[in-house]
Amino acid sequence: MTTAGEAELREPSAWPENLARFAHILRHLGMRVSTAETMDGLRALQYVSLLDREQVRLALRAVMVKNRAERPIFDRVFDLYFAAPEEKAGRREQWRAERERRARELEEAEADLLSSVEASGQSWAERSRERLRLTEEQKQAWARLPEEEKRRLRELLARAQANPVNNPADLINRIIEGSLNFWHHHLMKQEQRREGGGARVAELTGDAEVDEVITQVAAQLDRDADESLLYRDMKEIGEGELARMSVLVRRLARQLVSRISRRYYRSHKRRVVDVRRTIRQNINYGGALFELRYRSRRITRPRLVLICDVSASMAPYARFVLQFVYGLAAVVRDIESFVFSEDLERITSYFGRGKGFAGTMARVMAESKQWGRATNLYRALVTFWAGYRHLLTRSTWVLVVSDTRTLAAEKAAAELGRMRGLVREIIWLNTLPKREWREHGTPVLFQKHCRMFECYTLAHLEKVLRTHIAWT
Repeated sequence: MTTAGEAELREPSAWPENLARFAHILRHLGMRVSTAETMDGLRALQYVSLLDREQVRLALRAVMVKNRAERPIFDRVFDLYFAAPEEKAGRREQWRAERERRARELEEAEADLLSSVEASGQSWAERSRERLRLTEEQKQAWARLPEEEKRRLRELLARAQANPVNNPADLINRIIEGSLNFWHHHLMKQEQRREGGGARVAELTGDAEVDEVITQVAAQLDRDADESLLYRDMKEIGEGELARMSVLVRRLARQLVSRISRRYYRSHKRRVVDVRRTIRQNINYGGALFELRYRSRRITRPRLVLICDVSASMAPYARFVLQFVYGLAAVVRDIESFVFSEDLERITSYFGRGKGFAGTMARVMAESKQWGRATNLYRALVTFWAGYRHLLTRSTWVLVVSDTRTLAAEKAAAELGRMRGLVREIIWLNTLPKREWREHGTPVLFQKHCRMFECYTLAHLEKVLRTHIAWT
């Protein structure tokens, strides 16, 4: 029988380190594996045969996997991490060769671009060459850039003239960096559309062996149909995939509701001794504690106010966010929903019990006067303040869904600050990738008054709702 990880788990002294590394990989791929669960896994291995690979897999899966969505991640990591030594050695050699090939490609791309700058022949070329510091993404963009685009950029450099007022070296560097940033983003989007999925962003650790497993598992999951939808930008979902996406939204919402409901159930059952009431009850017994009195934690379900941007750039996100939030109705006391673009509209009344979500959304989109227009969050918040201020209480969580690009952004931020003092928390779901926030000044304005998270995929949405809202 093949061992589970061969030498890795044969000796008891190797268990703690290897299980810790195994759990580390799972966390970097989005699974929630605590230190306590890692210790439980260590104890579980004491009751199975380490010579039976399947027993080890099932024992660890029992304590580390919490739902069906995590099972394929766990199994793929297990197969790669606890592999035979010769298989690991072969994979590691391929990984090293691939890294070296990519490094050489980036070095050649950087040298090619710098030689293009130098070949322009202008007086500023040498200064520009010395100051130009390219990121890895910019080098990748140049390496993959079509020859026609490279030729155009070289022609631009050749036409540039020294300017006695401004610093031409810095100006040309900004042009080069801006062009490469644009093309990196554009090429990534093209690749995602061509492969029919979105890339799962897996944070690497710097440990070559661990990163090798993380990268390979992330690539495998991107090829899985449902997994690719989880990590696809919601605005990229095609008409033919809407039905499958809606099923996935409902499934994730049900899983979250189930998890939260179990938390409520446990909280009601957990009782602690009420010392004051116990002492008063037992005064007649001379202080002997014959009868105990208990108190239990009071459960207060949160109120949600959803303010969702449905302007032209945001409308594709609204459908899935609304469906997910309304899937949580069983564990939320009240849900009040508003959409806005040029102004604000309340749509709560559309979502009555027993109404199908698809038909309801079609009606909302058909009757709304805001769907697909320009964005003016300031006017929307003024309207909210005038007509719906009574919804803002200390138990209310406000969810704002928008890419922050709006008219009168500074005034809108001031209105948001006024709202912040009346509610428990404001959570902003920003559909712009976090790497792009610096390119826009608006996220900084609004972050002063709320907690902001990137949220352009279904995986982002589920994680924010699960981890950043206090459901009790």
